[in-house]
Amino acid sequence: MPTPKFTPGAQLFPITLTTPAFQGVNLEQQASILGREWATLLDNAVFDDAGRPATRKGWTTITGTAGAGIIKRLFEYYKADGTSEMIASTDATIYDSLASTPVDIDGGLTITDGNIKFVNFNDKVIAFGIGTGGIPAVRTTGNFADITVNSGTAPTSGIGTAAYGRLWAVDTDGKTLRYSALLDETRWDSADGGGSIDMSQVWPAGQDDIVAVEEFNGDLVIFGSNNTVVATDGTASALGIEPTDLFVSDTIPGMGALTQFGIVRTVGDLWVLTDTGVVGLKRELVQRSTPITNLSKNQQSQIIKWIDTESDINDITMTYSPVHSFVVINFPTSDKQLIYDTRLPMQDGTFRATTWTSQLQTAHYERSGKRLLGSLTDAVGEVMNYANFDDNGTSFIFDYESGWLDLGEELNVLLKFVKRLTSFVFVQQNTQVTHKVKYDFGSSTFSLAKAIVGAKTIEWGLFEWGSNGVWNINDTTAVAGTDIAEWSGSVTIKTLDAPLGGSGQYIKVGVSVNTSSGSFALQQLNLYAKVGRLST
Repeated sequence: MPTPKFTPGAQLFPITLTTPAFQGVNLEQQASILGREWATLLDNAVFDDAGRPATRKGWTTITGTAGAGIIKRLFEYYKADGTSEMIASTDATIYDSLASTPVDIDGGLTITDGNIKFVNFNDKVIAFGIGTGGIPAVRTTGNFADITVNSGTAPTSGIGTAAYGRLWAVDTDGKTLRYSALLDETRWDSADGGGSIDMSQVWPAGQDDIVAVEEFNGDLVIFGSNNTVVATDGTASALGIEPTDLFVSDTIPGMGALTQFGIVRTVGDLWVLTDTGVVGLKRELVQRSTPITNLSKNQQSQIIKWIDTESDINDITMTYSPVHSFVVINFPTSDKQLIYDTRLPMQDGTFRATTWTSQLQTAHYERSGKRLLGSLTDAVGEVMNYANFDDNGTSFIFDYESGWLDLGEELNVLLKFVKRLTSFVFVQQNTQVTHKVKYDFGSSTFSLAKAIVGAKTIEWGLFEWGSNGVWNINDTTAVAGTDIAEWSGSVTIKTLDAPLGGSGQYIKVGVSVNTSSGSFALQQLNLYAKVGRLST
């Protein structure tokens, strides 16, 4: 006699996912059984202050009149008077006045690649590799122009940095590192305080080319494509580093950087994008006797695919936002971003991650305005602010899927018949939440959209009291249109119940929502299933 699929009236077995995906997205084990703490899809999401998966913000233009060309790089020029100015580069020019009508400030220099390395230096902004013959260019006000070379030979590539009161930059041979005199970008001769270092004699594991130069932890770090060298000043100079006293204090053979734009400073660490993922330099220097610790090991294979897709490796951007406590790694060719929440590392030393899907070209944290700014590939000549809940007018989907679940050791060999999926969510406005379930490592989905009513918005101050349009006509200090009070809408807690169907041995559940409806956070999922015969 055949075994029934399940007995009518059989017990419903619950699977509860409290704070689902609190360890982020795991792209390495998508085809494996994963714990309820992981997600295999967590797109257009961040983690809110309560640790819940929540919708990211969108990108909203702050540019009045658009310029020409896709903005490749954004940079904040800090001045000695305490003010700052945002500048941007495209494949044809350099702009400022980005919040109104962009003004061309390239000064007639030939710009053919917008991936320009800008640095702040002695109340000036330096741009490497865009001057005549590839020398650096300089600007205080007005336009960029060639630096004046008063002695020695200026570097001729677009790779460099400013550190310890000097410019450090690379020649086009990829092996000669030049440094300027103290606080003087015009002098590069050793007699005037400048000089050079031949890195071809320094690499620990074969010949290499310099990819990036950075300051970290009082040292100078020179990244090749397959080696990293740490140079230290043994005299503990009051100026930080005396170049003639530099010596190699550490090396990391086999670990280099992909691009100078794939390096970002976080709290107490320097994150580096390598050809095998993201590493933290501080950890590598501490754990010298251990294998390289990959901070992105749960997303490593996907990162490698995104890297391979990029037509220009220098289009990749890494930026850190201390306001949001996350690192953004942008792969513009794939329209994908990988987001690492830096507030608390997990037990294995990695950080929980989400993905975004947006047409982001580059991003930069504006320190003076405490804003994350960026540009989109489909918004020519415009600068965006990370705010609101759509990408310059285009909505996007928050999408979550769990790993494959099996109801535990005793029931993992039996068929499960899903009857319903309930969710505990936080919403702001009226929307539809789609609940979904998949079976047995397949892509077919059973789904049901549930309408939901968000929070009501109640505002005071939309009506004018008194003849002068303020709250109290007798208050002589009140200003019409200014001295008003508003109550804005709040987030509403909702429980949704979605009947679903289908059966299988292994189950994956998910939730998606259109983020044009405002903020959304997922607190809990409850799956109810009946158990039947052995799976065959």
